[in-house]
Amino acid sequence: MGQATQGGAASSQDVQSQTRAGPTAAQQAEGARRPASEKMAAAEAALNEARGFDQSGKESECMDAIQRAKRLGG
Repeated sequence: MGQATQGGAASSQDVQSQTRAGPTAAQQAEGARRPASEKMAAAEAALNEARGFDQSGKESECMDAIQRAKRLGG
């Protein structure tokens, strides 16, 4: 079916998933990765958390959050 739809939506659920920048059912079955936009949002959240720790003087927690952001950002 993937060839027939060329990676596009094959059902109403697929359309809804793609509208939210998610994978189709076929892509999920193939083990699709999280969309890049979600990864970047998670990395940005980790950086914001690091800023908060930095302002609070929590160096260790800040560095942990920065490392998490680096992993998420690729």
